[in-house]
Amino acid sequence: MIINKKSISYISLYFFLFTTICLSQPSARYRPFDWLLFKESGSINSISEGYEFLYIGTSHGGIYRYNLYGNQYDFPITTAQGLENNNINSLHFDHSTGIIWASSPGSLQYSYTREGDWRTVDFVDIGLRTNDRISQLGNSQNYIWAKANAVYVKLDKSSGILAGIYPRPDELNISWSSTAYYEQPDIASILNNYALMSGWMASGSKLIDGYGRYIDISSGLIGKHNDVWIGTSDGTLFQGDKTMEALFPTEFGIRGANINALFYHDDGLWIGSKGYNIGRGVTKLNTQNFQTDHYDFDVTVNMSLTEVHSFYDFDNTLWVGGNSVVLVFDKAENYWRTLGEDRGIPNSNISSIVGDSNFVWIGSYNGIRQIDRKTKREEPMGFEYLFYNHPVNDLALNDYGVWIASRTGIYLYDKNNPQIMNALSIGNSYLDFPVSRVTSIFQKDELLYFATNIGIVSFNLYEKFWDLAIPASDYKGLDVSDMLILGKFCFIGTVEGMFRVNLKSKRTREYNFEFIGSVNSIENIGKYIWMGTSEGLIRFKWRKDL
Repeated sequence: MIINKKSISYISLYFFLFTTICLSQPSARYRPFDWLLFKESGSINSISEGYEFLYIGTSHGGIYRYNLYGNQYDFPITTAQGLENNNINSLHFDHSTGIIWASSPGSLQYSYTREGDWRTVDFVDIGLRTNDRISQLGNSQNYIWAKANAVYVKLDKSSGILAGIYPRPDELNISWSSTAYYEQPDIASILNNYALMSGWMASGSKLIDGYGRYIDISSGLIGKHNDVWIGTSDGTLFQGDKTMEALFPTEFGIRGANINALFYHDDGLWIGSKGYNIGRGVTKLNTQNFQTDHYDFDVTVNMSLTEVHSFYDFDNTLWVGGNSVVLVFDKAENYWRTLGEDRGIPNSNISSIVGDSNFVWIGSYNGIRQIDRKTKREEPMGFEYLFYNHPVNDLALNDYGVWIASRTGIYLYDKNNPQIMNALSIGNSYLDFPVSRVTSIFQKDELLYFATNIGIVSFNLYEKFWDLAIPASDYKGLDVSDMLILGKFCFIGTVEGMFRVNLKSKRTREYNFEFIGSVNSIENIGKYIWMGTSEGLIRFKWRKDL
């Protein structure tokens, strides 16, 4: 059998298309935006104008989309939609084909739908090394062009197949998207002549925000209708036009990448992250329109720099548990204050906070403390020493008292008749094994659930009996960071994604896509599950799987 070169080229093309399609979406049963991932944007590296959206390539948050007609941000495109990486070095919208192209470290991707179904072209397949960087993308009438280091790569504009590598393009009419600011003298000229609004100022190659912070200018684009777009290193996007000669700042996204704590109240989702060198502060997200209020550590009075591990809200006051500090926010007065070790706050990560009108109980990896709500000072309970070497992972408060989830078991503090007891001594138990490594508590109606070494244990508050609701084997015996009960379903957050267990049928569904990472916190808002994870803030339309 004789195979000619033309047959080999067709076989290679079909194989290439097959492999790129197979690596597109996380799961075919989901629509592109059933999963949403929000994280801090980082620097704006590239800007391109499409039919309906302005596409914004960021160093941490994937591709942001700004509606050109609605003048507002829409759902972002991230690894949850099939991107290989949320670090976008350059992107380009090809108006002749409607295809969007995006470059990340080691690969080039493109999408026909401009939402999901992303196909990947590895750098080695187009003559580049894996550590090369594509700094700018564009298109001519028949080809896609990629500027990479000292060469220009010419690609087929519908499949990404290599058509040539040149020191200079062999075509003249190439429409380029934005590149680095230092290569854009036209953008520099605009900044020198336009007025910056909302308290911003220009200073050479940098901008100064309303708080006096210096921000680098990263990239800019002059649109097809005299619109001007300028991006910065902190993710702020400036919008203006050549008629008004004024630039207005907008921003999208949250503070932080590793989201550790969530709290929902009155259409606002409070978000706290680990790694405060990246997180910069606390975010309040409106879950209806995705507008955000940021409370940044470096510019907010009386707000100490810290990671965020827990939230507690009572009587218009928000308590935020950090590293050996508690931040207290008076929402009515818009005023923060910091409570430290001098007030009795444990010298450790504050894992959980609960309270009533008189006291606030603070759990940490170094025990538990009781804080007087009025004086904001510790009021000793007398048994604190029992937990010095027993981390408190979670707290819950109900008519019984304060429930304590500890490494050694479940304890109950009766605040009306001050005493502490082993909670399993209350009522009858149907448990076959000792309980330890208690990491999370959740109450649903008359049932109190505890994540333990043997599984999810339940306690009926009315009938006073203990039972095993879900064995640990149903979620691979992983440590549980948080859990949530919705109807007959139990959602379990672990270091390897999330599990959903039907409490009646015992059927289990595992969500372990790479873009989820480890789950730190879970909240239910309407028809969505929100997760704080090591990869960012995730919104999941969970009823899609029913």
